[in-house]
Amino acid sequence: MKTLAIISEFNPFHNGHKYLLDQAKEKTKADLAITLMSGDFVQRGDPAIIDKFSRSDCAMKAGFDMVIEMPVYISLQSAEYFALGSVKILDKMGVDYLCFGIENEDPNSFLEKVNLLISKSSQLETLTKKKLESSSFTKARYDATVEIIGKNNFITSNNILALEYIRAIKKINSKITPVPINRISSANKDFDLKNTNISSSTAIRNNIFDNYKDHVPSFSYKAIEYSKENFGIPNMDYEFGLFKYLLLINNKSMDDILAYEIGMDNYLKKIVLKNDNFSKFIAEATTKRYTSSRIKRLILNYILNNKTKFNDYDLDFYKVLAFNQKSQYIFSNSKSKPVLTKKDTDKLSVPDKIILSKMLDASNMYNLGQGRELNQDFTKKIRRY
Repeated sequence: MKTLAIISEFNPFHNGHKYLLDQAKEKTKADLAITLMSGDFVQRGDPAIIDKFSRSDCAMKAGFDMVIEMPVYISLQSAEYFALGSVKILDKMGVDYLCFGIENEDPNSFLEKVNLLISKSSQLETLTKKKLESSSFTKARYDATVEIIGKNNFITSNNILALEYIRAIKKINSKITPVPINRISSANKDFDLKNTNISSSTAIRNNIFDNYKDHVPSFSYKAIEYSKENFGIPNMDYEFGLFKYLLLINNKSMDDILAYEIGMDNYLKKIVLKNDNFSKFIAEATTKRYTSSRIKRLILNYILNNKTKFNDYDLDFYKVLAFNQKSQYIFSNSKSKPVLTKKDTDKLSVPDKIILSKMLDASNMYNLGQGRELNQDFTKKIRRY
C-alpha cells in the first residue's frame, strides 16, 4: 500500500485544505492519506483557533485516514527545524509521498529552483549567517535566497517551507517523494476573504466573526461555531501571565530554550515591565530582527521548557489523534511506535517520554487558558472512524 502525508495546522480546516487533499490523492493514487498536524499551538506562536481534537475530527471527515499530532517543540520552530522534525517522523512511518501547497510556480519549475538552491546550500548558509547580523532568520533566509535565484514570485512563506521539506528529505536520505501542488484562489498571506469559496486560513481567522461560512466545509463551520460559543476565540493572555511570572519573579533562565539568542531575555524584560497588555507588548517587542512569531514561539517554548537539545533527539513514536480501520496498515508497518493510550507510554524511551510530556503540558496549558477540561489526551477517547 502507498501512503501520502500532508503536514498541517488546519487552523481552521477550510476548502483549500480539502482541495489540497483531493489533488494529493489524485496525483499520487495513494491508498492511505495521513496528516501530521500541529497540536494546540501553531508555528506562528499562537493558540489554535479550535482545539486539536476538533481539528483532527474535521480532517477525518474531509477524507484523511489518520491524524498524527506534531510534537510541540517541532511546531514552535522556524521553517528549517519545523520541516526537518516533521519529515523525520513521516520517514519512520514509511510514508511514500509528502504533498504540500506552493504558490506562483509550476510544480516542475518549482522543483528546478529548489534543486538549484539545494545545490548551493553552502552558499545559502553563508549568506544567511552573514545577514543574520542585522535581521531575523526568516528575513535573512529570504534575502539570501533572493541573492541566489533573483527576486521573483518564488519567494513566499509557503514556498520557503516547501523548500525546507525537500531539503529535509534529501538531508536524511529519505525515500519520500515530494509532490508540490499549486494553491488556487488565495495566497497564504491574504487577509481578506475571496469572492470564490477558497480563502486562506489567515483570512478566515481575520474574519471569524464575519461571513466566512462558505469558505469552510460544513463540518468545520459547525466545529468553529461550537468552539466560539462555548470557549470564545483563544488569545495569548493566559500564557502571557505565565511568561511574566517566570521571567520577572522566578527569573527562569532562557539560555537553552528554543528560539532564544543571547540578550533576548533582558530585551523582553524591559518591554514586559512597561506593558501589561499582550497586544501592546508584542507590538513594541517586534523588530526586523525579532519577528512577532519568533517572540511568541520563544514565550511558549520558555513556559514549556522546550530545550534546544530536543532537536538532537531521534524520536521513535507518533501520537495518534484519530484513525480509521484502513490505517491499521500503518500500525503494522511503521518503524516507530504508536501512542494511543497511557499504557503505550510504557514502551517509550526516556527522550520520547520527555517529548510526549511536553505535548501533554502544551494541551493542558491551552485548556487552562480556555476554561476547558484538563488531561484530555488519555481520557478523551481516540476517534475511530
